[in-house]
This record gives sequence, C-alpha cells and structure tokens, in this order.
Amino acid sequence: MEYDVEYLKNQTNINYDKTLCYCKNVSYRDAYRSIADNKITTLEEVVEKTQASTGCGGCKERILSLIEYAKTNNYEPLNV
Repeated sequence: MEYDVEYLKNQTNINYDKTLCYCKNVSYRDAYRSIADNKITTLEEVVEKTQASTGCGGCKERILSLIEYAKTNNYEPLNV
C-alpha cells in the first residue's frame, strides 16, 4: 500500500516513518521535510537533497505527489 501525506496526517506518528524510497531508505517524513523546508518544486531537487529515486526510480510518482501536496498547502510542516 502506498501512503500520501494526507493519509499520514490522519494516522499515528509512526506512519510518517513508512518508507517512500526503498532503494535509498528514505522515509515519507524525511522526503516531506526536505520538500517543505526548502520549498522544493521539482523531482530533481528532492533527488539532490535526499537521494530518493536514484535507484530503481519506482518512487518518482510518490515524490511528485508529495511536492504537489506541499505546494497546495503552502509547504506546511508536518508538526509531528
């Protein structure tokens, strides 16, 4: 099952630590924090900050969803 930030915000804190990128072991928490803290707008910027999506690339769509979510919500921090 894939998790987006909206789903994670409605769950317990531990769910933020679900893996987003299995190849580079990047959690949703780490990826979203990088996006929100740096006001990232592109996949390439996330790759540079986290190394996510530099293995098989299977997490690209999840990363793009996080970027869109962050932009839509003015880069609101997770607060957990």
